[in-house]
Amino acid sequence: MRNPAIKKNPAAVVIFLIFAGVIILFPLVVTIAGSFMTEQAIYINYSSNVTTFDLIDGITERFKKIILIPNPVTFNQYRSVLIDQPAFLVLLFNSLKITFPVTIGALFFGIFTAYGFTIWRYKHKEKLFLVFIVVMLMPLQAVLVPNYIIASLFGIQKSYLAIILPGIFSPFGVFLARQSMKSMPEAYFESAKIDGANNFQALIYILIPQLKSIIAAICMLTFIEYWNVVEQAIIFIDNFTMEPLSVYLSRIADGRTALIFAASCVYMFVPIWLLLAGQSDLEKGIELSGVK
Repeated sequence: MRNPAIKKNPAAVVIFLIFAGVIILFPLVVTIAGSFMTEQAIYINYSSNVTTFDLIDGITERFKKIILIPNPVTFNQYRSVLIDQPAFLVLLFNSLKITFPVTIGALFFGIFTAYGFTIWRYKHKEKLFLVFIVVMLMPLQAVLVPNYIIASLFGIQKSYLAIILPGIFSPFGVFLARQSMKSMPEAYFESAKIDGANNFQALIYILIPQLKSIIAAICMLTFIEYWNVVEQAIIFIDNFTMEPLSVYLSRIADGRTALIFAASCVYMFVPIWLLLAGQSDLEKGIELSGVK
């Protein structure tokens, strides 16, 4: 049912959404524009005289100086990032070494565990599933210490496995997949059994083809979460050559703002492309899961 306030004031809602969109996208636009500017142009455009005693005037002056169209346009910083600094590509590969195993493992674990909850005839399975939800709602800071203790027991606290294994067994993918499976009619499973299919065949040939949007949503959300991993990498990785790019990005430019902008754009390209390419599947997957 539509909100009456929205129906009465559609123009106000549109204006508010445009204003909110501009605020949200403004840092991204500044980053992309700055990546094509020279260091001198960035210093002139983005420097300000903001002080504690004259905050409003300082901010006003700052926005007056911001120019979003590079003049002149230069690609030198992209060359510096991608060619002159091999460390950047190494660290980019480090991020991929974390995100790909976590994404594939979380998808595999999420689908099979959710399917187990769906076909498992146990009267207390909803209570057990509630444990998954509670773990999912716990903040990352609450589980970092237990994860470190367990990783120490297995001797993997200084390796990527200390980040990858908790990511693979994250309950988030289980929750999304199971919510979608619950909405499927029981007739699908009964028809598969009548035709002689076992549980594994029913999952592979009947269920998974109908879960393409959920699978895409789990992959995208998991990939982006671990592409931007920071806390776990800081705690578990003490060798800077093994750090993901998300941790090392603040140090790679050594104070050169244009280089920071260019490195940030390269770093953002993968998740932004992933979201744009799979936007419809992500929206449909979230809708099918019933997550509000």
